[in-house]
Amino acid sequence: MRTRIFHSEGFRLSAIFAGAFVLSMLAMGVVVLLQTGQALRDQIVQSSRSDIAAIQRGYASEGLHEAREVVEQLMGAPGGSDFFLLQKGVTRIAGNLPTMSPQAGIVHFPATANHGEILGAGAWIAPDVYALSGSSVDRVHETQSHILRILLWLFAGSLLLAVLGGILVSRSFLRRTDAMARACRAIMDGDLRARIPVRGTRDELDRLAGTINEMLDRIAALMENIGQVTNDIAHDLRTPVTHLRQRLERAKTECIDSADYEHALDAAIEKTDEILTLFAALLRIVQIEGGSRRAAFAPVELNPLLHHMRDLFAPVAEAASHHLRIDAESRAAIRGDRALLVQLFSNLIENAIIHTPQGTRIAIVLALSQDRVIVTISDDGPGVPPEEHNKLFQRLYRREASRAHPGHGLGLAMVSAIADLHGAQATIDSRHSGFAIHVSFPITS
Repeated sequence: MRTRIFHSEGFRLSAIFAGAFVLSMLAMGVVVLLQTGQALRDQIVQSSRSDIAAIQRGYASEGLHEAREVVEQLMGAPGGSDFFLLQKGVTRIAGNLPTMSPQAGIVHFPATANHGEILGAGAWIAPDVYALSGSSVDRVHETQSHILRILLWLFAGSLLLAVLGGILVSRSFLRRTDAMARACRAIMDGDLRARIPVRGTRDELDRLAGTINEMLDRIAALMENIGQVTNDIAHDLRTPVTHLRQRLERAKTECIDSADYEHALDAAIEKTDEILTLFAALLRIVQIEGGSRRAAFAPVELNPLLHHMRDLFAPVAEAASHHLRIDAESRAAIRGDRALLVQLFSNLIENAIIHTPQGTRIAIVLALSQDRVIVTISDDGPGVPPEEHNKLFQRLYRREASRAHPGHGLGLAMVSAIADLHGAQATIDSRHSGFAIHVSFPITS
């Protein structure tokens, strides 16, 4: 665990941020030191110029004697300049510096055996009188050294906090990734109910865990569907396959001429085609539930699509003595597969035509509700008992009243699969006097 911490992504990110912080602190420290040193030097020069101005005023008022008094007063003032010189010609009048070659303006003397580095200002206060004021630069160096020590302590403390923060972040990161790994291993071991824990912090790991959990839910649903399809095939195909085998056995033992054999073979082929059709319908549902068709989704206008469905089924409904009408004036677009949507609405309209008596009125209604569009296929026929509503979307489920009509009980199962693929909800309206199914789609923004 300790070794893994230093190799984790959290620690690497913390190290990167710590490095960036250290570099910024170093740059800031250099700037602070340079600016502080320059400011202190400017202060020394400004103070020295103020001293020279005071000496000049004294000399102008009462001559050289007063200028000497001013120098002595400035030398005794606390917090003032460190070094002074008042000389006339080559003779020192006052101050604690030896006579020198006069320099006007800013003066800078390197350190010697008698004094340290001096920075100050000098000026002629009379044609043969020169004055100089300055201070030791050691105070500037001491201040810079003090600032540097503070910055070093801050740097060390920040680096320590960065390392500790990186370790804490890494431990938290590793706990969460380990939890993800455990959940994945449990799933690989066969526990499809295992899920990655979500803290509720809505951070990137929470969003990743939520996405993975949704994927696992989808996989579990597909596996459940595969198991259900397998059970349905094993259960519902047993009867037609058994009948097919019995017919072939009877043909083997009872047929006496070619006409009998031909009749038996035609019946066997018809039953085989029925079985193959059932297989194809089941495989199509599985393909739809796999979600691969989403890649080809495009905007689909429901208004013209539903009018097309009305025009397509109006002759069929009329032939069956039904009344088919449409109320789809609203305009709404969804993202979907047009061919699958045609299949969905075809199944619903065909069910209404096939499973209702003559004279039944069938309605196609398009309505908008906030951010969703609802398509309703309804009829005023005898309806379906509410206790059977939940069974209607099951594969291969057929009501006793429907067994007289051709079919395999997969129409509404395909409707449910196509609706799920489009993020829609197919629900049966139990309050309707006849039978009505609402399909609610999210509107394309």
